[in-house]
Amino acid sequence: MPLFKSYFRTGSLALLIGLMLVVLHSVGAQPVQVTPEFQRAMQQLAQGAYDAAVEELKPLLGQGKSHAPAMVEIGKIRIKQAEAQMSSALVNFTEAADMLNGGLQAGGVTGPELPKTLYDLARVYEERIKNYSMAIEIYQRIIDEHPAFLAIDRVYYNLASSQEAIGQVEQAAENYRKIVSDYSYSTFFSVAQERMKKLAVGTGAQENALSTLEEVVDSSGSQEEARASMDLGDMQTEAGNFGRATTAYRAAIAAANDQEEALQGYRKLITVLDEKQKDYEGAAKALEEMMQKYPDASGCEDLVYRLGRIYEQDLDSMKTTVIDGRVRYRKSPANVEKALKYYNSVTEKFPDADVSADAFLRKGELYEKELRDYDKARKSYQEFLRQFPTHDEAENIRERLREIDGY
Repeated sequence: MPLFKSYFRTGSLALLIGLMLVVLHSVGAQPVQVTPEFQRAMQQLAQGAYDAAVEELKPLLGQGKSHAPAMVEIGKIRIKQAEAQMSSALVNFTEAADMLNGGLQAGGVTGPELPKTLYDLARVYEERIKNYSMAIEIYQRIIDEHPAFLAIDRVYYNLASSQEAIGQVEQAAENYRKIVSDYSYSTFFSVAQERMKKLAVGTGAQENALSTLEEVVDSSGSQEEARASMDLGDMQTEAGNFGRATTAYRAAIAAANDQEEALQGYRKLITVLDEKQKDYEGAAKALEEMMQKYPDASGCEDLVYRLGRIYEQDLDSMKTTVIDGRVRYRKSPANVEKALKYYNSVTEKFPDADVSADAFLRKGELYEKELRDYDKARKSYQEFLRQFPTHDEAENIRERLREIDGY
């Protein structure tokens, strides 16, 4: 009897453990993974039958808890299928390239079909196999041996792209320039010009690229002149030729076809004058010219604020005065007034803009510190707090107001 009880307890414990393992396995598994459909799908997948595996799982779509996990499993199968197909395609492309190359070297293609077949082979090396060195070699062969090939502009573009891919920046810039210089009809003209601008700066191709852009400007029609001049200005800026850049941007502004294009030119011009040349007077003049032409232009609040800062800070000429027998230095009243004018323009036209908070603060400080007009200073600070109560400077301004009220 004790033996029977012991056996019974042991058997019950084993059964209980088995039941727990089953439950735990069921909890860990996804609903779809315990279905016959999933098991059959895995068998098909093991044989590389991707479409058949997906078909096995499709009946589970729309079936309660199995629906979403079935979608996931189908997605995983399709990924495996795509990877297998890509691997197979790469093998096929490699074999195709080897066969084509060998056949061409053996004289298998002659006449007008030769450059076209060479081009197709080079594109396989470039776009499919990513063997850029071989692609470059074949593109260069087409240029050297078949310069009259109808798609020669495409050959130059693909050659430049392949050179750029392996870091041959100067060579790529020169071949992009070749398209801009000699093939203005090309559908690759605009993108080649952009790549040339980006890559040529600081390389041996820089001077040729700049000369080519200048020729583009000279030969442009009225519709394209603004864009060409803007591009030239960008490249002159990148090359550090700031004086030539400002000339190009002014030409772009003069040739602008619409307000947006003109404002873009002004922004670039002002940036060079202000940040690169430190020509604050020139920057202020350009800003005022822009505001006079386009007083209601949207999105210019930062430039108007910058104009105020130029007059307040960068064009400041200190005046000496004697107060209580001591020499004091004060900002130029004329420049202070101009700064206030532009800060007021910001706060009136763009009251909710982030830069408006800074304009309110600058006005308050100028009224308080320079003009000693505490009423206007108080008004500016109060308006700042009303508009921007959670600003980082809000508590400091409240303290400033308490000090002003003590006068």
